[in-house]
Amino acid sequence: MTRAILALLLLSGALQAQDVLRKQFSVNAEAEVILSLTATAPGGDWGKEDAEAPLCDVLIDGKLNQNIVVFRGERRWVYRVFLGRFTPGKHELEVRRNPQWSAPHAGLKLESVDLSELSSSDPDYLAILHAPVLMARADTIGRYSDLPLLMWYEDLPVNNGKLLQYSIIFTNEDGGTATDALMARWGRTTDIEYIYRVQFDSAGRIVKETFQAPDHKDLEFHGEKVGEHPVLLDATLNNVFSDRGNTPVQYRILPFKVDLSDGSRERVMDMNAWTYGLSAQEMSKEGKTRQYGIDAGAKISDARNYLYLEFNSDNKGCGLVGWVKLETDPKWHSSHRGHLDFAVVRSGWARTAIELPPGIDSRKIEQVALECLDLRDPRTYESTSKPSARITRAVRGFMLSTDYIPSVLFERTMEITLTGGEKQTIYSSR
Repeated sequence: MTRAILALLLLSGALQAQDVLRKQFSVNAEAEVILSLTATAPGGDWGKEDAEAPLCDVLIDGKLNQNIVVFRGERRWVYRVFLGRFTPGKHELEVRRNPQWSAPHAGLKLESVDLSELSSSDPDYLAILHAPVLMARADTIGRYSDLPLLMWYEDLPVNNGKLLQYSIIFTNEDGGTATDALMARWGRTTDIEYIYRVQFDSAGRIVKETFQAPDHKDLEFHGEKVGEHPVLLDATLNNVFSDRGNTPVQYRILPFKVDLSDGSRERVMDMNAWTYGLSAQEMSKEGKTRQYGIDAGAKISDARNYLYLEFNSDNKGCGLVGWVKLETDPKWHSSHRGHLDFAVVRSGWARTAIELPPGIDSRKIEQVALECLDLRDPRTYESTSKPSARITRAVRGFMLSTDYIPSVLFERTMEITLTGGEKQTIYSSR
């Protein structure tokens, strides 16, 4: 058998296995190129050890461009990424399974690739042009933890120019806030982090670039770029970044525009409800869940047992806590479960979550209340101002269905002011 025939047979076998796709394409004018990859992972399950997901290498003209994790298991899914800016000419795209970093029991079925050009006249062009390239955190490669799922950008108000901010949703964080505290303070177990900001003057020139560094500090970006794309490394266990260093795996997640002027960052999860289910799978796999009613440290019960509460507040020294009372039950359930440091102390849009008995019908929720905890130090109690929180705009409560879809219980606009020690009902079924 000649080498040429052997090569053809090997190529045929790879294509039949559907873990390799190749496509030649031409770029007619300078443009950012977007890739939409349709794929499934037969046998893949993000919550199952050694079957979490396959990792794909994306090569352009034989050189690694990026990696894609096929994380939706057997569900047919479209993974959208940016390839970067191309000048006119012909190129070859290859997508293939990475045998080293793929979960051994997760198959790969590459169904199709679609390429599109984004020209400078497109309203999203500037945001895509400057979207960050993310180098994977080294200890997540081949371990299937803290996976970056989505990237979005916001067009924030600024004088005489434009300010773009990019943020990422990760499945969880291996360090930082404990799981039960995440639910109480943030109403989620995912990790949501701003990664990069770029500001332009009125002429379109970059005047400032910052990124979120360890200890959540804003630092000026001085790192490398691929074209106009800044390269940032996921550098810590709680998923903040460095503009130095690299790893063998990189992601170029296509960002989409979101306006969060009237809601929390967690609204992006609501728009992509599958993120709740994927995060829950990771909690279970990593042993961070427990049965309802059992005290097991920082573990939480099933994410579908919680009422999620979103509100906007001007918080002045107050610790906000959510409360729920069920019909025929005199007991009130709280978000902080008696831990004062689990209260929400920040201003602006926020969420918290209140654990309820499994399988509770939301129609059995009789009352929902907010309380302003007085967190002042008793030693300086008399010399400090009494805490308060002014709740404005929409207050929203929802639960997750069996398939992790948010089901809204109530949403209403209100203006109330709570002072230290005061609790007020914000929803009543009566």
